Amino acid sequence: MGVVRTCVRLAAGATCIILSASAAIAADVPVVLKAPAAPAVYNWTGVYLGGHVGYGTGMKDWNSFIFDYPVRGFLGGGQIGFNQQVGNWVFGIEADASWTNLKGDQTIFLGAPTASSIGVGRTTTSIDRMATVAGRLGFAQDRWLVYVKVGAAWAHETHTFNTDQANLAPIPGPITFGTNVAGSQDRFGVMLGFGSEFALWGNWSFKSEYNFIDLPNGLVRMTGTRTFLGVVTPSTQSSEIHQAIHLAKFGLNYRFGPDAPPAIAPSPPVAGYNWTGAYVGLQGGYGFGRKQWPDFAPNDRYNVDGWLAGATTGANAQAGVFVLGVETEWLWSNIRGGSRNVVTSFAGFLTETVDLATKVDWLSLSSVRAGFVAVDRWLVYVKGGVALAHETHNIAVTQVATGIGSITAPTSGDALHTGYLAGIGVEHAFAGNWSAKLEYNYLNFRLMRVSTTGTTISTSPAFGVVGSVADARRDAIRQEMHLVKFGINYHFSVFPDVVTARY
Repeated sequence: MGVVRTCVRLAAGATCIILSASAAIAADVPVVLKAPAAPAVYNWTGVYLGGHVGYGTGMKDWNSFIFDYPVRGFLGGGQIGFNQQVGNWVFGIEADASWTNLKGDQTIFLGAPTASSIGVGRTTTSIDRMATVAGRLGFAQDRWLVYVKVGAAWAHETHTFNTDQANLAPIPGPITFGTNVAGSQDRFGVMLGFGSEFALWGNWSFKSEYNFIDLPNGLVRMTGTRTFLGVVTPSTQSSEIHQAIHLAKFGLNYRFGPDAPPAIAPSPPVAGYNWTGAYVGLQGGYGFGRKQWPDFAPNDRYNVDGWLAGATTGANAQAGVFVLGVETEWLWSNIRGGSRNVVTSFAGFLTETVDLATKVDWLSLSSVRAGFVAVDRWLVYVKGGVALAHETHNIAVTQVATGIGSITAPTSGDALHTGYLAGIGVEHAFAGNWSAKLEYNYLNFRLMRVSTTGTTISTSPAFGVVGSVADARRDAIRQEMHLVKFGINYHFSVFPDVVTARY
C-alpha cells in the first residue's frame, strides 16, 4: 500500500511556499521497498507551457487634463518558455498573454450656480488584454528556482472622456456645451519582474511572481461628438497618458525536457545551515523622509516620519556561500507630515497661507536579494527592486484681504506612487527554522502629478464669487523615504523521501 502526501502553501506577491513529504510502505514480507527515485538534482532545462491568474493595479495620469486615478482588476492567461540550466544558473525566455479586467474612472465637478458656471468631467479606462516577452535569469538549487526577468510589454486599452458644462450668466438663457469621445489604443512599454518557482512532482512546477510594467507617455486619439447649444458635431481630440502597472501572478507550468541531471552539475550549499527554500515573516520598523511640491516653491518641502509594520514572504536558493532570493513585503504605515507657510504681501493688505500634508497609508515592496554566508547561520545581503506607496494628500490655500474678505480652497486626494528601492541587511538563523533580520531600505519615488478635489469658499465678490464652488487642482510631488526594519522569519524546508518497513 502506498501513501503520498503533498501540501502546497502559496504566499501572495512574488514568492511561493511549498512543503512536501512522501512515504512508501510495502507489506506481506519484511521487504524494504522504495518509491521510484527522482533525479538527484532537478533539471530546469526544457520547453514549458502553463497558465496563470493574478491581480493588478496602477495609476493612469492624463497629462493633458486634470485626471489621475488608479485602475484595478484581475487577470488570467497562459505562458510558454524555454530554460537552459548551466550549473546553478538558469537562462531562459518567456512569453505570456493575459485577459484582464483592469478598470478605473474619475469624476470631477467644477463651479457652482453662484459662480455662474457649472461643469462635470469624467474619464474611464479599461485594459482588456496584455502580453509580455522577457528574458529570464535564474539561480537554482535542486527544485527551487529564483529569477529576475526583463523585457517588453504590450497592452490594449479603451479610454472615454465626457464633459457637460453650462455658463449660466448670459441673458436670455444659459449656454450649454459638452464633449463625448472614446478611443482604443495599443500601448508598448517595458517590464521588470521577480519570481520564484518550485518543482512539485514529475514535470509540474508552481510559480509566483511580481511584474512592473511601465507604459511611457503616449497620445490616445479619441473620436466622438461635441454638443453646443443643442447642436451636435463630430469631434476628435488626443490626450497624453502615462501609466504604471503592478501585477502579482501565480501559475502552474508543465516542462517538456530531459529528466537527467544538468550536464554541468550545480554547486551544493556550503556545509551548515541551508538558506534554500521559502519563508514567511512579520516585521516592524520606522520610516522617515522628505516630500517636495515643486509647484509651491520655494516653500515646498517638509519632513515625514512614523512607524510601520507588516508581513514578508520570500524564497532563497543557495550555492556554496552565495544566496540569491526574491522577496515581497506589505507594510501598513502611519508615516505622515506637513508644513504651513504664511506669506504677507502688499504692505500687509493680503495674507496667504498654504498648508500641505501627506500620509503614507501602505507600502508594497518587491525586490531581489543577493547575499553571502559570512559565517554559519549569518547571512549578509543587498537588495534592489520596486516600491509602491498608497498616499493621501491634503492641500489648503487661504487668502485673507484686510477689510474685504477671504477665500479658502482646501482639496484632497489619494494616489499610487511608484519608485525604486535599494537596501542592505543581515539575517541570523537563531533557532531551528527561525531567523531574525535587521535591514535598511532607501526608497526614491519619481516625480508625479496628483489630482485633488474640494470646495472653495469665498466671503467676498472681490474673489470672483460669494459662497461655495466645487474645485480641483493638479500638482507635482517628488519624494524619498528611509526605512529601518526588524523582522522574524520562518523558513520552510523540503524533506527527502523517508522509507520504513517492518511488519
